[in-house]
Amino acid sequence: MARKSLVWRGKQVTAKMRAAQKDGVNRTMAACVTQAKGSHGWKNRTGVLEGGIDVIDYAEPIADGVKGVWGVRDVVYALIHELGGVIVPKRAKALAIPQPDGGVVFAQSVTIPKNPYLRPAADVQYPLLAGRIRKSYRGGQSNG
Repeated sequence: MARKSLVWRGKQVTAKMRAAQKDGVNRTMAACVTQAKGSHGWKNRTGVLEGGIDVIDYAEPIADGVKGVWGVRDVVYALIHELGGVIVPKRAKALAIPQPDGGVVFAQSVTIPKNPYLRPAADVQYPLLAGRIRKSYRGGQSNG
């Protein structure tokens, strides 16, 4: 009986897994961006906030896997829109709020209700991450 020996391919398997992780994370972030842009609850007046939703940093290897960042780039009011909060004047006695008729209303503070658009996308897409990684590892293209 012929002896068979085990050929260790640990480095190749690790590299393939890391590539699958990167692919899965990138596909998940892209799906989050698409969903956040397409299913937000606010009336889009200028397109600035919606246009700022993007992948910030594509997936790169870290010690225990890969890391990528998505969210809103360069829109100062993005966080208060997502989480809500109170806006108060920093250098003036009151906030000046332009009105549609051209007038201005002055207020000591304005409460912005939370209107999440990133978290709901993450809640839908993050559970699909493992399946995307698995499909990429097996050599298939992930569809979502």
